[in-house]
Amino acid sequence: MVIKHGYYQTLARDNRIIEKKIPAARGEIVDRKGRLIAQSLYQYYQEKDGSKQFVKEGGYEGDRFEGYGQSTELKRHYLYGPSLGLVTGYVGQANDTDVTKTVCGNKVTSDQVIGKSGLEQQFECDLRGTDGKRLVEVDARGSYVRELGRQEPEEGSTLTLSLDAYWQDKIYKLLGGKRAVVVMSEPRTGKILALVSSPSFDPNDFSYEQDNGKITSYLNDHDNLPLLNRAVAGRYHPGSVFKIVISTAGLEEGVITAESTYEDTGIIKLGDYTYTNWLWTKRGMTDGMVNIVKAIQRSNDVFFYKLGGDIGVSRIKKWAVNYGFGNKTGIELPGEQAGIVPDEQWKLDTKGEKWFLGNTYHLSIGQGDLDVTPLQVNEMTNVVANDGTLCAPTLLKDKKSSCRSLGIHNETLKLVKEGMRAACHVGGTAWPLFNFKTLLACKTGTAEVGDGSKDTHAWLTAFAPADDPQISITVMVERGGEGSDVAAPIVGDILKEWFNEPETVVPRYNSDGKVTNLGD
Repeated sequence: MVIKHGYYQTLARDNRIIEKKIPAARGEIVDRKGRLIAQSLYQYYQEKDGSKQFVKEGGYEGDRFEGYGQSTELKRHYLYGPSLGLVTGYVGQANDTDVTKTVCGNKVTSDQVIGKSGLEQQFECDLRGTDGKRLVEVDARGSYVRELGRQEPEEGSTLTLSLDAYWQDKIYKLLGGKRAVVVMSEPRTGKILALVSSPSFDPNDFSYEQDNGKITSYLNDHDNLPLLNRAVAGRYHPGSVFKIVISTAGLEEGVITAESTYEDTGIIKLGDYTYTNWLWTKRGMTDGMVNIVKAIQRSNDVFFYKLGGDIGVSRIKKWAVNYGFGNKTGIELPGEQAGIVPDEQWKLDTKGEKWFLGNTYHLSIGQGDLDVTPLQVNEMTNVVANDGTLCAPTLLKDKKSSCRSLGIHNETLKLVKEGMRAACHVGGTAWPLFNFKTLLACKTGTAEVGDGSKDTHAWLTAFAPADDPQISITVMVERGGEGSDVAAPIVGDILKEWFNEPETVVPRYNSDGKVTNLGD
């Protein structure tokens, strides 16, 4: 120290030691088969003449720092882009609002990248790693001299999903940009196989290759709402798929039995109001005397008006809530909506009006003030498929299923299933599904939007095989038309590959309004 005093004095004067953060990679997100969905990539660069010269992109390589004045940026890459964008969400730099929050027990700082939506936000504390740091000596001009020490970063935990990325991507592309939702799940566990909301956004535009122009277009697209996950946050009238609830309520409350019938008169008059069946409206025809199985098969509105009136709104609401409507499912995504199951008190509190029999009629066919999410409809479908158990849907592969019996009698389930099987076969409403070899069970729905237009949401919910369900599928096409014409072919296209029936013909209407591919 005495001999080299001048050297060290100069070094201390001209050089300084700085601490540089080594950002930790967020944990990977993978699907049920280990396919990579989201990963963090290090982009190594050197600064020269005031600009960044990128050297390499990849995983963390600590030795790339040795002997160099090299720095890194960490980017989040989403391998399936918009197909999974509304599930994964995206990450971004913490903003002024974020820094007021406490996340994972610590205050958010302005230099942090955090999850902004989807799974990235929901599992921030699991995915977030622990940053490392370097002690670096630089000279008086700020140029790198050497590294004096280092603490390596620790990557966040891997998140393994129940989703199948192959099916998620295939279904998203199948929808072709339609405003639509497809939910596919395992009836006995509630594990989600696909949760598709279209149109979507590419999360890479927020992180990997940030594109402010595209971000602005997403935010300003008020027609398609690509940042809205319609599966969990879109609220829609369910239309006739809700008749599954009404059927269960009627049988369980002893209002009807297997032998009970109502006559389809085509139209019911109630004061100045008329309530018609779809078959009467379209063709001026009726279904005659109708029992519960035929009512589900034919989706007979008159039957369900009369049944709903006999059940009463309070008991309808009881069974709607039993099936999961009016409450959040608890899916592991932010922004889920609970929907609305109206009754007398709700209408009085919300609208200041009394409840009338006509309101019960509307509720009985899934209209009026009833609002549900597509995920809730899929949850309802699983109750019938798995013999009366309500299983909370989950996106996590290894999460233990949370299921509880609703105490529905076997005879009730048998009759509802029989009606749903009949709906998918000749004489039912789901005509595009008649050609399948696999035994299907389904329910169509065509729900009036209720905004003064003649637009309708197209629904179809199904499970298969009907006698030993592997999967359930719920499709909703926003303002798409009739469920049988629009949603059913989408279900058919998915089931063809799932059950390996490439020769099965799924007919549909073409652009000229003519039915194509009728098959046998």
